[in-house]
Amino acid sequence: MALALYLAALLSCSNNGLALPLSPRAMVTPGQQQQDAKQVPAEKQTPDSTQPPAAPPAKPADKPKKVITNDDLKSSGNGDSGFSTLDFGQINDCNRSCFEEIRQRARVIPSESPNWKRDLLQAIDRVRSNGEWQKYLRDLYDMHVKFCQIGDDKKEELAKSADPNNVTAREIAIDDKYDAKFKEAQAALQELTNRQDALQRKFSGSPFAYQFSVVQTSRIQNASCAQRWYPNNSENDESDR
Repeated sequence: MALALYLAALLSCSNNGLALPLSPRAMVTPGQQQQDAKQVPAEKQTPDSTQPPAAPPAKPADKPKKVITNDDLKSSGNGDSGFSTLDFGQINDCNRSCFEEIRQRARVIPSESPNWKRDLLQAIDRVRSNGEWQKYLRDLYDMHVKFCQIGDDKKEELAKSADPNNVTAREIAIDDKYDAKFKEAQAALQELTNRQDALQRKFSGSPFAYQFSVVQTSRIQNASCAQRWYPNNSENDESDR
């Protein structure tokens, strides 16, 4: 049909003495040809038959499956229970920085007390050798470890059971379960700390001894819980595929 129209136009122009119309391709200037070539998307251009087909991407190697052991759940800290970053043995330590801190707490002026270091050392030995106080520190330390363990157990149970996209009844039940455990531990801690003032009064005759006992309890109360690693169930599921 197009060929017939073109021939009819050709005959008409020949009969009327007119110039032949240029085809649409012939009317495009060289500059326009270059511009049109740039505008053609790469995916629509005819591929070069001489080029070999691209090789398919290599399949990534399967990730080695990680076997979770008890060691993975242990703390990386030095706590003897595996949960606290503070070792109980460190509670009785006192280096030069500790010496200076206790001196400042006791408000002792070195120029007025040239033997303050020896006095402090004797006071520290007195605190270390007090059996009742050491028993209290051990109980306080164990209570701190218990709080850490409750928190870690809750995180571990939530990691296994909670839905990251929705709050579920199971998740709320876990919250209620560990809220009760925290309240019980808090009550035990309050009962324990009620013994502290009476025990520390035994050191009231020595500002150095008393302040060292304050430093010891602060170390326990401010110790951070060691971070435990929890497996991501979604990642394990993908690795099993």
